[in-house]
Amino acid sequence: MTLYLARLAPSSQLTMRYVLQDAADRLDFEDMNIEEIPWHQLQPEDVVALVATLREDGYAPNTSSLYVNAVRGVMNEAWRMSLISQEHLLKMRSVKGIAGTRLSQGRNLKRTLIRDLMEVCAADPRPQGLRDAAIIGILYGSGMRKSESVNLDLAQVDFTERSLCVTAKGNKQLIKYAPAWAFAKLDAWLELRRSQLKEGETDDPFLFNRIRRGSHITRERITKHAIYYIARQRGAQVGVKIMPHDFRRSFITRVIEEHDLSIAQKLAHHSNIQTTANYDVRDDNERRRAVDRFDL
Repeated sequence: MTLYLARLAPSSQLTMRYVLQDAADRLDFEDMNIEEIPWHQLQPEDVVALVATLREDGYAPNTSSLYVNAVRGVMNEAWRMSLISQEHLLKMRSVKGIAGTRLSQGRNLKRTLIRDLMEVCAADPRPQGLRDAAIIGILYGSGMRKSESVNLDLAQVDFTERSLCVTAKGNKQLIKYAPAWAFAKLDAWLELRRSQLKEGETDDPFLFNRIRRGSHITRERITKHAIYYIARQRGAQVGVKIMPHDFRRSFITRVIEEHDLSIAQKLAHHSNIQTTANYDVRDDNERRRAVDRFDL
Protein backbone atom coordinates (compact mmCIF):
# COMPACT_ATOMS: atom_id res chain seq x y z
CA MET A 1 0.00 0.00 0.00
CA THR A 2 2.83 2.39 0.88
CA LEU A 3 4.53 1.75 -2.47
CA TYR A 4 1.26 2.41 -4.31
CA LEU A 5 0.79 5.78 -2.59
CA ALA A 6 4.44 6.68 -3.20
CA ARG A 7 3.90 6.34 -6.96
CA LEU A 8 1.11 8.94 -6.89
CA ALA A 9 1.46 12.68 -7.23
CA PRO A 10 1.58 14.45 -3.85
CA SER A 11 -1.78 16.06 -4.63
CA SER A 12 -3.37 12.60 -4.98
CA GLN A 13 -1.76 10.83 -2.04
CA LEU A 14 -3.99 12.32 0.66
CA THR A 15 -7.17 11.59 -1.33
CA MET A 16 -6.25 7.98 -2.06
CA ARG A 17 -5.13 7.37 1.51
CA TYR A 18 -8.57 8.49 2.67
CA VAL A 19 -10.24 6.28 0.04
CA LEU A 20 -8.21 3.25 1.10
CA GLN A 21 -8.93 3.89 4.78
CA ASP A 22 -12.66 4.12 4.09
CA ALA A 23 -12.50 1.01 1.91
CA ALA A 24 -10.71 -0.82 4.71
CA ASP A 25 -13.38 0.22 7.21
CA ARG A 26 -16.09 -1.08 4.88
CA LEU A 27 -14.18 -4.36 4.56
CA ASP A 28 -14.18 -4.79 8.38
CA PHE A 29 -10.58 -3.67 8.91
CA GLU A 30 -11.65 -0.60 10.88
CA ASP A 31 -9.45 -1.46 13.87
CA MET A 32 -6.28 -1.69 11.79
CA ASN A 33 -3.87 0.87 10.42
CA ILE A 34 -4.07 0.77 6.61
CA GLU A 35 -0.32 0.06 6.42
CA GLU A 36 -0.89 -3.14 8.42
CA ILE A 37 -3.83 -4.48 6.41
CA PRO A 38 -3.04 -7.66 4.40
CA TRP A 39 -4.34 -6.20 1.14
CA HIS A 40 -2.85 -9.09 -0.84
CA GLN A 41 -5.32 -11.45 0.82
CA LEU A 42 -8.35 -9.65 -0.62
CA GLN A 43 -10.49 -11.68 -3.01
CA PRO A 44 -12.65 -10.46 -5.93
CA GLU A 45 -15.79 -11.05 -3.85
CA ASP A 46 -14.43 -8.60 -1.25
CA VAL A 47 -14.28 -5.85 -3.86
CA VAL A 48 -17.76 -6.79 -5.11
CA ALA A 49 -18.99 -6.40 -1.52
CA LEU A 50 -17.22 -3.04 -1.27
CA VAL A 51 -18.96 -1.79 -4.42
CA ALA A 52 -22.29 -3.01 -3.03
CA THR A 53 -21.86 -0.96 0.17
CA LEU A 54 -20.98 2.12 -1.88
CA ARG A 55 -24.11 1.62 -3.98
CA GLU A 56 -26.28 1.26 -0.87
CA ASP A 57 -24.85 4.49 0.53
CA GLY A 58 -25.72 6.35 -2.67
CA TYR A 59 -22.20 6.90 -3.95
CA ALA A 60 -21.89 8.14 -7.54
CA PRO A 61 -20.38 5.87 -10.24
CA ASN A 62 -17.22 7.98 -10.50
CA THR A 63 -16.65 7.77 -6.76
CA SER A 64 -17.17 4.01 -6.82
CA SER A 65 -14.60 3.73 -9.61
CA LEU A 66 -12.15 5.74 -7.49
CA TYR A 67 -12.42 3.15 -4.70
CA VAL A 68 -12.05 0.22 -7.09
CA ASN A 69 -9.03 1.82 -8.78
CA ALA A 70 -7.39 2.42 -5.41
CA VAL A 71 -7.72 -1.25 -4.49
CA ARG A 72 -6.46 -2.26 -7.94
CA GLY A 73 -3.43 -0.02 -7.48
CA VAL A 74 -2.55 -1.74 -4.21
CA MET A 75 -3.06 -5.17 -5.79
CA ASN A 76 -0.76 -4.20 -8.66
CA GLU A 77 1.96 -3.49 -6.10
CA ALA A 78 1.22 -6.82 -4.39
CA TRP A 79 1.76 -8.58 -7.74
CA ARG A 80 5.03 -6.69 -8.33
CA MET A 81 6.20 -7.91 -4.92
CA SER A 82 5.20 -11.51 -5.84
CA LEU A 83 2.60 -11.59 -3.07
CA ILE A 84 -0.17 -12.62 -5.48
CA SER A 85 -0.26 -14.47 -8.78
CA GLN A 86 -1.03 -12.87 -12.12
CA GLU A 87 -4.25 -14.88 -12.25
CA HIS A 88 -5.33 -13.40 -8.91
CA LEU A 89 -4.48 -9.91 -10.15
CA LEU A 90 -6.54 -10.37 -13.32
CA LYS A 91 -9.52 -11.54 -11.29
CA MET A 92 -9.25 -8.47 -9.07
CA ARG A 93 -9.04 -6.23 -12.12
CA SER A 94 -12.21 -7.76 -13.54
CA VAL A 95 -14.37 -6.24 -10.77
CA LYS A 96 -16.06 -3.04 -11.93
CA GLY A 97 -17.44 -0.09 -10.02
CA ILE A 98 -21.05 1.10 -10.07
CA ALA A 99 -22.36 1.40 -13.62
CA GLY A 100 -23.83 4.66 -14.86
CA THR A 101 -23.06 8.37 -15.00
CA ARG A 102 -24.19 11.55 -13.26
CA LEU A 103 -24.96 14.95 -14.69
CA SER A 104 -22.20 17.49 -14.19
CA GLN A 105 -22.67 19.73 -11.16
CA GLY A 106 -20.29 22.31 -12.60
CA ARG A 107 -21.12 25.89 -13.51
CA ASN A 108 -20.52 27.56 -16.86
CA LEU A 109 -18.96 30.94 -16.08
CA LYS A 110 -20.03 33.36 -18.82
CA ARG A 111 -17.69 36.04 -20.13
CA THR A 112 -19.74 38.74 -18.41
CA LEU A 113 -19.18 36.98 -15.09
CA ILE A 114 -15.43 36.74 -15.70
CA ARG A 115 -15.42 40.49 -16.39
CA ASP A 116 -17.30 41.04 -13.14
CA LEU A 117 -14.67 39.00 -11.30
CA MET A 118 -11.91 41.06 -12.89
CA GLU A 119 -13.68 44.24 -11.80
CA VAL A 120 -13.99 43.21 -8.14
CA CYS A 121 -10.31 42.25 -8.15
CA ALA A 122 -9.39 45.60 -9.73
CA ALA A 123 -11.40 47.40 -7.04
CA ASP A 124 -9.38 45.68 -4.30
CA PRO A 125 -6.44 47.98 -3.44
CA ARG A 126 -4.61 45.22 -1.56
CA PRO A 127 -2.00 42.97 -3.24
CA GLN A 128 -4.68 40.26 -3.23
CA GLY A 129 -6.50 42.18 -5.95
CA LEU A 130 -3.73 41.83 -8.54
CA ARG A 131 -2.81 38.32 -7.44
CA ASP A 132 -6.37 36.99 -7.56
CA ALA A 133 -7.00 38.57 -10.97
CA ALA A 134 -3.86 36.83 -12.28
CA ILE A 135 -4.91 33.48 -10.80
CA ILE A 136 -8.43 33.69 -12.23
CA GLY A 137 -7.05 34.82 -15.59
CA ILE A 138 -4.66 31.87 -15.81
CA LEU A 139 -7.22 29.30 -14.60
CA TYR A 140 -9.96 30.49 -16.97
CA GLY A 141 -7.68 31.52 -19.83
CA SER A 142 -5.70 28.27 -20.02
CA GLY A 143 -8.09 25.72 -18.51
CA MET A 144 -5.46 24.40 -16.11
CA ARG A 145 -6.28 22.65 -12.86
CA LYS A 146 -5.80 24.40 -9.52
CA SER A 147 -3.05 21.93 -8.55
CA GLU A 148 -1.18 22.85 -11.74
CA SER A 149 -1.49 26.58 -11.05
CA VAL A 150 -0.21 26.15 -7.49
CA ASN A 151 2.92 24.37 -8.74
CA LEU A 152 3.74 26.87 -11.50
CA ASP A 153 7.24 28.35 -11.47
CA LEU A 154 8.51 31.45 -13.27
CA ALA A 155 10.90 29.30 -15.28
CA GLN A 156 7.90 27.48 -16.77
CA VAL A 157 6.35 30.65 -18.20
CA ASP A 158 7.15 32.03 -21.66
CA PHE A 159 5.72 35.55 -21.87
CA THR A 160 6.61 35.90 -25.56
CA GLU A 161 4.75 32.76 -26.62
CA ARG A 162 2.12 33.22 -23.86
CA SER A 163 2.67 29.62 -22.82
CA LEU A 164 2.99 27.77 -19.53
CA CYS A 165 4.72 24.42 -19.05
CA VAL A 166 2.85 22.48 -16.37
CA THR A 167 3.31 19.10 -14.75
CA ALA A 168 -0.10 17.47 -15.04
CA LYS A 169 -1.70 14.22 -13.92
CA GLY A 170 0.51 11.19 -14.45
CA ASN A 171 3.64 13.36 -14.10
CA LYS A 172 3.19 14.54 -17.70
CA GLN A 173 4.70 17.82 -18.83
CA LEU A 174 2.25 19.79 -20.97
CA ILE A 175 2.26 23.17 -22.69
CA LYS A 176 -0.79 25.33 -22.06
CA TYR A 177 -1.58 28.68 -23.66
CA ALA A 178 -3.43 31.67 -22.26
CA PRO A 179 -4.76 34.86 -23.92
CA ALA A 180 -2.98 38.20 -23.84
CA TRP A 181 -5.34 39.69 -21.24
CA ALA A 182 -4.57 36.84 -18.81
CA PHE A 183 -0.84 37.36 -19.24
CA ALA A 184 -1.33 41.10 -18.69
CA LYS A 185 -2.94 40.30 -15.32
CA LEU A 186 -0.06 37.97 -14.50
CA ASP A 187 2.53 40.57 -15.47
CA ALA A 188 0.83 43.21 -13.30
CA TRP A 189 0.93 40.88 -10.29
CA LEU A 190 4.60 39.98 -10.79
CA GLU A 191 5.54 43.64 -11.21
CA LEU A 192 3.87 44.46 -7.88
CA ARG A 193 5.57 41.52 -6.18
CA ARG A 194 8.98 42.59 -7.40
CA SER A 195 8.36 46.15 -6.26
CA GLN A 196 7.92 44.85 -2.70
CA LEU A 197 11.37 43.21 -2.61
CA LYS A 198 14.03 44.78 -0.46
CA GLU A 199 17.33 45.79 -1.99
CA GLY A 200 19.44 42.72 -2.69
CA GLU A 201 16.55 40.27 -2.50
CA THR A 202 15.86 37.99 -5.46
CA ASP A 203 12.42 37.25 -6.85
CA ASP A 204 10.60 34.10 -5.80
CA PRO A 205 10.87 31.12 -8.18
CA PHE A 206 7.13 30.41 -8.10
CA LEU A 207 4.24 32.44 -9.56
CA PHE A 208 1.77 32.93 -6.76
CA ASN A 209 2.47 33.80 -3.12
CA ARG A 210 0.51 33.45 0.06
CA ILE A 211 -0.59 36.85 1.37
CA ARG A 212 -1.19 37.24 5.08
CA ARG A 213 -3.34 39.73 6.94
CA GLY A 214 -2.02 43.21 6.67
CA SER A 215 -1.39 42.65 2.94
CA HIS A 216 1.99 41.08 3.68
CA ILE A 217 3.26 39.14 0.64
CA THR A 218 5.06 36.14 2.11
CA ARG A 219 7.92 34.26 0.46
CA GLU A 220 5.76 31.12 0.48
CA ARG A 221 4.01 29.39 -2.41
CA ILE A 222 0.21 29.60 -2.43
CA THR A 223 -1.74 26.44 -1.50
CA LYS A 224 -4.60 24.62 -3.20
CA HIS A 225 -6.84 25.51 -0.27
CA ALA A 226 -6.08 29.19 -0.90
CA ILE A 227 -7.13 28.81 -4.55
CA TYR A 228 -10.39 27.30 -3.33
CA TYR A 229 -10.87 30.21 -0.92
CA ILE A 230 -10.14 32.79 -3.64
CA ALA A 231 -12.73 31.25 -5.98
CA ARG A 232 -15.37 31.18 -3.24
CA GLN A 233 -14.58 34.68 -1.94
CA ARG A 234 -14.48 36.40 -5.33
CA GLY A 235 -17.56 34.47 -6.44
CA ALA A 236 -19.45 35.66 -3.36
CA GLN A 237 -18.54 39.24 -4.27
CA VAL A 238 -20.40 38.88 -7.57
CA GLY A 239 -23.20 36.81 -6.08
CA VAL A 240 -22.23 33.42 -7.51
CA LYS A 241 -20.97 30.23 -5.87
CA ILE A 242 -17.76 29.32 -7.73
CA MET A 243 -15.49 26.31 -7.35
CA PRO A 244 -11.94 26.39 -8.78
CA HIS A 245 -12.70 23.62 -11.29
CA ASP A 246 -15.52 25.75 -12.75
CA PHE A 247 -12.85 27.82 -14.52
CA ARG A 248 -11.57 24.71 -16.31
CA ARG A 249 -15.11 23.56 -17.13
CA SER A 250 -15.95 26.98 -18.54
CA PHE A 251 -12.75 27.10 -20.60
CA ILE A 252 -13.51 23.73 -22.19
CA THR A 253 -17.18 24.62 -22.76
CA ARG A 254 -16.22 27.87 -24.48
CA VAL A 255 -13.72 26.14 -26.76
CA ILE A 256 -16.40 23.60 -27.72
CA GLU A 257 -18.83 26.46 -28.43
CA GLU A 258 -16.43 28.55 -30.49
CA HIS A 259 -14.40 25.80 -32.16
CA ASP A 260 -15.15 22.09 -31.81
CA LEU A 261 -14.83 19.12 -29.51
CA SER A 262 -11.56 17.96 -31.08
CA ILE A 263 -9.80 21.28 -30.42
CA ALA A 264 -11.18 21.30 -26.87
CA GLN A 265 -9.80 17.80 -26.28
CA LYS A 266 -6.33 18.89 -27.39
CA LEU A 267 -6.35 22.04 -25.26
CA ALA A 268 -7.65 20.14 -22.23
CA HIS A 269 -5.07 17.38 -22.85
CA HIS A 270 -7.66 14.63 -22.43
CA SER A 271 -6.71 11.20 -23.79
CA ASN A 272 -10.40 10.30 -24.18
CA ILE A 273 -12.67 12.68 -26.11
CA GLN A 274 -15.66 11.53 -24.03
CA THR A 275 -13.99 13.06 -20.99
CA THR A 276 -13.93 16.38 -22.84
CA ALA A 277 -17.58 16.02 -23.82
CA ASN A 278 -18.48 15.50 -20.17
CA TYR A 279 -17.10 18.96 -19.41
CA ASP A 280 -19.66 20.65 -21.68
CA VAL A 281 -21.82 22.56 -19.18
CA ARG A 282 -23.86 24.73 -21.52
CA ASP A 283 -27.17 25.44 -19.84
CA ASP A 284 -30.55 23.90 -20.63
CA ASN A 285 -31.77 27.04 -22.42
CA GLU A 286 -29.05 26.65 -25.05
CA ARG A 287 -29.92 22.99 -25.53
CA ARG A 288 -33.60 23.84 -25.76
CA ARG A 289 -32.91 26.50 -28.41
CA ALA A 290 -30.91 23.96 -30.40
CA VAL A 291 -33.89 21.58 -30.42
CA ASP A 292 -36.36 24.37 -31.24
CA ARG A 293 -34.51 25.02 -34.51
CA PHE A 294 -35.67 21.63 -35.81
CA ASP A 295 -38.78 23.02 -37.54
CA LEU A 296 -40.87 21.07 -40.02
